[in-house]
Amino acid sequence: MSNNPRLSSSSDDSVSGRTSPIHGFDSTAALIVVPDTEETSNSAPFDLTSEDDTDDESELQAERVQSSAIPPLSSTTVFLYLLSPFIKLGAMLVTDCTASLQVTLPALLFFAGLSAFARQIWYMLARYVRRADLEEIVLEAFARERGKEGRRLFLRFLVRFGSGLLRILLSAIYIRASTDVLVPLFPDRLVLPTYIAIILLLAVIISPFYFSPNLGISRVVYTTWASLAAFVAWIICIAYTHASSTIASNASSNSLGTLWRGLSVIPFAFTTSSTIPLYASLRGTMQPLSTRPRRSHSFKLLSVLSVGVAVLCIIPVAISQSNQRPASQDTAPEFLATMTSIFSASTLVLSVPSILILTPGIPLPFSLRRAIPLPLSKCLVYLFTIGFSLVPKSVMSILSDTLWISTFLGTYFLPAFIHIILHNFRRPLSIVVPPHTPVMTSPSSAQSDEHSDSRNDELLQRKERTLQRRRLGRRIVWDIGGSASVVELLRSERRQILRVCV
Repeated sequence: MSNNPRLSSSSDDSVSGRTSPIHGFDSTAALIVVPDTEETSNSAPFDLTSEDDTDDESELQAERVQSSAIPPLSSTTVFLYLLSPFIKLGAMLVTDCTASLQVTLPALLFFAGLSAFARQIWYMLARYVRRADLEEIVLEAFARERGKEGRRLFLRFLVRFGSGLLRILLSAIYIRASTDVLVPLFPDRLVLPTYIAIILLLAVIISPFYFSPNLGISRVVYTTWASLAAFVAWIICIAYTHASSTIASNASSNSLGTLWRGLSVIPFAFTTSSTIPLYASLRGTMQPLSTRPRRSHSFKLLSVLSVGVAVLCIIPVAISQSNQRPASQDTAPEFLATMTSIFSASTLVLSVPSILILTPGIPLPFSLRRAIPLPLSKCLVYLFTIGFSLVPKSVMSILSDTLWISTFLGTYFLPAFIHIILHNFRRPLSIVVPPHTPVMTSPSSAQSDEHSDSRNDELLQRKERTLQRRRLGRRIVWDIGGSASVVELLRSERRQILRVCV
């Protein structure tokens, strides 16, 4: 035996079956870093693991988070983007709801809870498949098996096309609704028809914010905060008109379809489509050596808080709805009516950049992208958005109804449906037992043998069965809730479609 202590240590390690991680140094002498609890909780307070989650869950794809349109964000910014979809057009149209307050408030609370329920399902699905990516979740549900590359490519295209078209339509309708509000404030005829001139003016205002690379840019964050402030100012104007028994015209629903009348605006008010990217951005702020965070900094709590704040903001709007006002009303003063229209339009227009930035790019040939030194894909997305906002009123009515159905199904139906598919028609994913396919990247077969031994280890198999039973017990409530949501939402969707057909 060599007198060299390093060689001796290395030899001992090979006999015992261990490989030293420090090139021959004694592994037992390696330093163990114990992070300070207070320091790591301050530097990385946004870990999303809960107390009953396993510690060996694989890390999210940091590269994709860094390069995506939603980079790692602070908890305050994530809360802002979680709250923003709830205080837009759907919330403002509650003032036109014809149902009584006894019906409006329960519906408001029901769909708020359903939206929080759907967000929680997305959160659980992302943790279950260990990928905070909608495409990966859909592929895991419908094309998990190998040899289905064609189906996987089609599903990727379908997810990107569907999410992109939804965001373009939503932005176009927001621009058109803002135009309907602002038309009475302009002369009847400018160089162009009034509504076309206003849309082009709004397009010029939005463009500097839209061409920002991602949602973490300060001007996009400030624009979203300004949209929230404009909504609060709009609520104050509406509350004042209600208190003074006056009425300010709300023209934002002039170009919308049949599904945007009455109680059906409440389900749309709580639709959302950015849950998984925001979860990934918040999860991406973790540090490798962070300790388990407090629950007060979890994504689940931010989601619930955003829904609660949205409900508190919409309740005053529901109270001041038209049929709750006195029969004898005067028209609101011109200044108040003007400010109400400006705040309403500002709320919608300032939210368009944060919606369009997340739109997937249009695939273009590399030669074309190299020849034109501009973000051609983003330019085409923006041109499509402005083009949709310029369509005639009859076409806009059809597009708005299509958007309502798409966002309704995407928010409430899709997560419950994927949850049922993954947990009832697919084999459960392992928790602690390594996958059956051995890792072939090791320079030797020792790692593969280690994985094989782990799969055959009785204690590990027993732990796997115990954790699977615990997961099944926690999942029963979500299975029941998901199934009930699918049935109830299908019935609601059928009633809405029948009403449109009649």
